[in-house]
Amino acid sequence: MSLAQRLAQRGAAPGESSRSSAPPSTRVRSSGGEGFRREEIVVPVSARMPRPAVLGDDLRSIELPRAPVLAEALGSLARLPKAGACPERPAVLLDLETTGLLGQTGAVICVVGAAWHVAPDQLCLVQWTLHRVGGEAAMLADLHEALVARVGPRSPFVTFNGASFDLPLLRRRLVRHGVVRPTDDPLRAPHVDLLPPARRLWRDRGPDCRLGTLEARQLSLHREGDVGGAEVVELLWQWLEDPEGAREDLARVQRHNRVDVLSLSALAWTMHRRLQAPVDAVERLRAARYHQRLERPDPALALLQPLLDALARSQGSGWGPGRGSELMVAAGLLAAELERRRGRHDAAARRWAQVCRRVPGHPEAHEALAKHLEHRARRPAQALAVAAASDTPCDARLARLRRRTGSAAIPPVDEVLGAWAEPAV
Repeated sequence: MSLAQRLAQRGAAPGESSRSSAPPSTRVRSSGGEGFRREEIVVPVSARMPRPAVLGDDLRSIELPRAPVLAEALGSLARLPKAGACPERPAVLLDLETTGLLGQTGAVICVVGAAWHVAPDQLCLVQWTLHRVGGEAAMLADLHEALVARVGPRSPFVTFNGASFDLPLLRRRLVRHGVVRPTDDPLRAPHVDLLPPARRLWRDRGPDCRLGTLEARQLSLHREGDVGGAEVVELLWQWLEDPEGAREDLARVQRHNRVDVLSLSALAWTMHRRLQAPVDAVERLRAARYHQRLERPDPALALLQPLLDALARSQGSGWGPGRGSELMVAAGLLAAELERRRGRHDAAARRWAQVCRRVPGHPEAHEALAKHLEHRARRPAQALAVAAASDTPCDARLARLRRRTGSAAIPPVDEVLGAWAEPAV
């Protein structure tokens, strides 16, 4: 039976037990509407401050970033408006729990968590929970009203895989229930999806790049008794079918969602710090590549400098191949491309020459340096020496350069590379 058929069969399904099992707290406020419940939880960012018991113990020792720190972190992870974040409308951390996984149509949104800073050192976590299938429209209308009041051109959404799942699904359900028109974009705001930068930094630093895995490995956040994504779907169906018998299942999903939302801020902060100060050479190279993707050559080159220094020191040292050599060569090629894009062609040529000396015959470096020598430096004899030394020389380039040089003497390639690999005086 399809999801749509199951929903239609239930109609106004489960009863509405909206009483929370969480202990009373001055930091928790509950309200709601027809078929849903909204709970607001004020959370101090400092782990030294007591946090509401409804959050459980998972986040007890985790420091969350203050508002200006999170704004700075998000600015380093994505292209945001040049004006920067808006203090009056800070970023919105968002996560959905639904009855269907990625690619399934008709998935019902059952739990929504959203959080934003209400003070530099305080977050407000708002959680909407569906209490009957027929209440989804009212719940999403209330959610939409809250989001419209919070987001804008300078206040981004922050999600984990939200570009593929959360935001497209939320748009579809808002349109499906008539909350917005099909021609409207109800979520018009910048979006920082943390999954792509996480993959670029840590794609092989663990079994996978799931949020829970990154929390454990990068934040030292270990969830106790947590539920996985597929299990969330099953628990939500069980709860919708038997709300009284499955109230504990719902509580587990709500707790999972709260941790998901709040950990986004800690993960963004951690990624920002690692983009500025990587922990090892592999992460340093990946961070530089990430800055390159965002068209930030200065921080990229600054991160590459230790690897470039090692590349320069290794000239003629007889270092054998290995992981360190691969990283130095990759750093040299990346630095050359960054310099070329900035119009600093001699600086780029220096990096290509260093790679050629480190790995004689390197096809990419020899080809790039030969192009520079032929077309920019106008030194065809040197270009021919470099092009001919490539492991995979371009026959057309060799023929053209031989015609241009004629009977002129061709300098030894080591002499050419040595001259270009040294910094200009």
